[in-house]
Amino acid sequence: MTDELKNYVQKNITYAALGFIGLIVISLNVGINDAGERTVVQYPTGTLFVKFTPGMYFKGFGNTWIYPDVITYDFDKAGSAGKENETSLKATGVAVRYQDGGTGTVYGKARFALPNDEETMIRLHKDFRNREAVAEKLIRTVAEESMNLTAGLMTSEEAYAEKRGIFTQWAEQQVASGKFFTELKSVVEKQEATNEHLTRNIPVIKYGEDGLPIQHASDFKMYGIKVNGFQITDWDFERKTLEQISRKREATMGIITAKADAERARQEALTAEEQGKKNVMVDRYTKEQEKIQAVVDAEKEKAVAVTQAMKAVLVAEQGKLEAEQKRLAAIAYKQEQIMRGEGDAEYKRLVMGADGALSTKLDAWKTVHIRYAEAIEKQKWVPEIQMGGNAQTGGSAANDLIELLKAQTAKELKLDMSVKNN
Repeated sequence: MTDELKNYVQKNITYAALGFIGLIVISLNVGINDAGERTVVQYPTGTLFVKFTPGMYFKGFGNTWIYPDVITYDFDKAGSAGKENETSLKATGVAVRYQDGGTGTVYGKARFALPNDEETMIRLHKDFRNREAVAEKLIRTVAEESMNLTAGLMTSEEAYAEKRGIFTQWAEQQVASGKFFTELKSVVEKQEATNEHLTRNIPVIKYGEDGLPIQHASDFKMYGIKVNGFQITDWDFERKTLEQISRKREATMGIITAKADAERARQEALTAEEQGKKNVMVDRYTKEQEKIQAVVDAEKEKAVAVTQAMKAVLVAEQGKLEAEQKRLAAIAYKQEQIMRGEGDAEYKRLVMGADGALSTKLDAWKTVHIRYAEAIEKQKWVPEIQMGGNAQTGGSAANDLIELLKAQTAKELKLDMSVKNN
């Protein structure tokens, strides 16, 4: 190898070494903080610095510790199936013990936000040194202790049936703000097996004068950790508890059913009684209505009968009046006719007395002679064939007959046909 080649190789090695040393120097002095994390930096002088925002920062040959902004605690039923990552705690539920000694498991999820100010974050780092310790020694411990303390404030049956919402509320409140102060309270309970009453002391929450629960100092508040979400999604209970709850529920359901049957029977009896009363009242009012209707009908018939009787009386009176009027009219007519006849007779008498009934006599005489003339006219007084010389016999006979009739008529009428000389 020539000297020129050796110099070239040595020069390249030197450059590579310098570049490597430069990279080491840069990596020891410059770091990058990712989104969703914060980095605690400790300089060689012992000064601590926290990088909250994403981007580059100067390490100055110091040490760094990375913390997540939010630590998630998954204690649901699928918690143990997944691998624990850098930002999450995982567990298959949290075991708890209730007030009556029964045990169970609580499942859910919770999210915890680390502090956003540098002073509090540095204090948290100094006390726990890394995120694993914060998650295990602080967050898991406080969360599980709070859920166990909450379970101790109620029985298994209460947690199973009626206080699930209260369990979640109390657990979250103790996790976020500190454990409750408790005190013992004496309660009397009836034993189902012996029907005896037993007095026992149970822990209850102690409340202040403001009506709010009194709480111990909170570790989370001291380190600025906030609970962003706390959910309990399910509960499991030991077999004994479930069997006891099942028996009690069956007994309760039997009591409820018996009470319901008794109440239904009572209601049916009341309904039957009320229905009977209703039927009696309906019948009563029906009879009353029929009675009233009969009275109304009778009064109506009476009124109609009275009206008809009055009408008949009025009709009879009207008939009497009409008959009286007719009688009076007949009498008047009779009197009128009599008076008219008497008047006519008197008139005729006076007329006849005045002229000897000449007009009447003349009319009668005239009528008779007109009839005689008509009768004589139809006779053949002169024969169409005459035998002999006496031709005047027929005419003389007719004249004689006429004269005879005139004399007879004048006699009957007492008519003096002669002309008187004054």
